[in-house]
Amino acid sequence: MKTPQRFETAKWEDVPKDIQTHFVTIREHRKGLYIHGGVGTGKTHLLYAIKKGHEEKEVPVATVRVYNCTEMLRQMRDDFNKNDKFDTYDLLEDLLSYRGLLMIDDIGSEKLSDWVLETFYLLVNKRYEENIPTIFTSNLKIGELADRIGDRTVSRIVELCKIVSLDGEDKRILKHKTEKRKS
Repeated sequence: MKTPQRFETAKWEDVPKDIQTHFVTIREHRKGLYIHGGVGTGKTHLLYAIKKGHEEKEVPVATVRVYNCTEMLRQMRDDFNKNDKFDTYDLLEDLLSYRGLLMIDDIGSEKLSDWVLETFYLLVNKRYEENIPTIFTSNLKIGELADRIGDRTVSRIVELCKIVSLDGEDKRILKHKTEKRKS
C-alpha cells in the first residue's frame, strides 16, 4: 500500500521509544496497540512512521497494511454492491484472511449503521480469535469507543491491544499559528 504524500516524511525515529520497544517484541507478545488522543496529536503520522520502520526492517512483522477506517468501510461497501460477476475482489474477505499487521486509523469516526457495526465486529473478532496484532487509532478513549461501536467489539480490542494515550495540542493548528506569526 502506498503511503500518502503527507506522510512520506514519517520515519521510525518519530515513534516514541516505549512504542518502539513494544514492536521489537510484537511477535512474542502478540499484542497490538490502541492509540487514542485528541485531533491533531499525531496518531496517523505515527502509523506511517511504524510502517516506515517495517519497510526499513526495524519492526519484525511480515507485512503491514494501513487503512483509514471510513475509507476501508467505503471500499467494503463498494465491493458488496458491485454487480459485476467477474470482479470478485472482496476487501472484507481479504482482510479476514490477512495475517500481517493491520493498522486501522480513526476508528469511531465512521457513520454508524448496523452493517458498519457488524462488519467491524467481524474483522475485530477474527483478528482477536487468531491473536493477530492490530493497531487502531482513534480520537475516542476506550469507554467512548464502547458507547459508539459496542462493548463486545471494544472488549476484544482491549484484550488484543496495549492502550496508549497521545497527549498534546493539535499540531496542525499549532503549525498554522506559527506560520501566521512569521508572516
